[in-house]
Amino acid sequence: MKHSTFAIVAVTAAVGLVGVFAGSSPAEFVDANTPVPPVGAEGGPLFPLSGGQLASWINGRRVFDRDFESDDGVGFPDFNGDSCRGCHQDPAIGGAGGLDLNVSRFAFDNGGAGPFMNLPGGQLNHRFRRPDSPGREDPPATADVFEQRQAPSILGLGLIELVPESEILANADPNDANGDGVFGHARFVNINGVDELGRFGWKAGVPSLLDFANDAMSNEVGITVPDVSRGFGFATDADGFPDPEITLGEIQDLSFFMSNLAAPPRGGATSPLVANGEALFSQIGCDLCHVPMLNSTVGPIFPYSNFLLHSVAPPSFRGMEEPSAPAGFYRTPPLWGISKTGPYMHDGSAETLMDAIFAHRGEASVVNAMFTNLSAGEKTELLAFLNDL
Repeated sequence: MKHSTFAIVAVTAAVGLVGVFAGSSPAEFVDANTPVPPVGAEGGPLFPLSGGQLASWINGRRVFDRDFESDDGVGFPDFNGDSCRGCHQDPAIGGAGGLDLNVSRFAFDNGGAGPFMNLPGGQLNHRFRRPDSPGREDPPATADVFEQRQAPSILGLGLIELVPESEILANADPNDANGDGVFGHARFVNINGVDELGRFGWKAGVPSLLDFANDAMSNEVGITVPDVSRGFGFATDADGFPDPEITLGEIQDLSFFMSNLAAPPRGGATSPLVANGEALFSQIGCDLCHVPMLNSTVGPIFPYSNFLLHSVAPPSFRGMEEPSAPAGFYRTPPLWGISKTGPYMHDGSAETLMDAIFAHRGEASVVNAMFTNLSAGEKTELLAFLNDL
């Protein structure tokens, strides 16, 4: 079956400085004896786990928390952090990262006139470099378009894998057939000749959390991985350490941990402000993209996302392009736990939830205008609802 795909892109204007890796990493935050939070709690398991499953979850948490060092082969040639936890820790291990953890991308788009071109070495401008690394010092002088990316929360992402493809595609409207100005594009990624639905990453370029784990371990931490048959992560590098630098069992445990991190729980506020705000959320059209409920193989889930790509940038926006992906399009992020994962937007440019709403353009322009026209009291109610997610 052939799927219609839509290309996306993302951008901002900021160049990340590349640092120098120096010194050893701090001690691990967790070990085999660290208590496991209750099922459903932040940083805890998604479901009750059997003995073997719990052991795999605990081992995966240790891999997620592990500070890789130069003797482990970390960061060759470059890297963004020496652990997964280093960028994903708010409000609990596996959560989001702050503005100081943003990473940068760059390319050439001829001053916005196009065509878009990746430059030698790819888009990533890593935050750190080992002293013995031959990596790129700075973006080439020809780079003229830059984009920041924020580290998103991983909490609850395992539930997204349990949503049938048909459920996500049911909300897609690539030609705006209903005329509401909101489209929704499913992005498919070709894996060994088979199109798979992209579910993860700011541009929905990753089909599964195992792919996500392999990709991040190599591209963010600079560690070679054993399983590259799907095109995520890399099997070898030139740092002189035996490859792969992490075992298959460790990657599998890491993926199991990520897949079984609980979604952020609702705040549970009983104030009428929250109920009124939820009604306004639907009334002004926020739920056209931030769909409250999706069916999954374990029952209804409430991520407040359709996991489709939407253009929410202004018309003059310039940014990175990926295969089957033009500038300004992003996967709708889930809103569960949103009050604890600021700053917001793909680049962290929105400090508050109010800023984030006003930052929406493109397909969200009408919703933005409707929010602007709400009374001060109604805005307070809508924000009260968001802060309870």
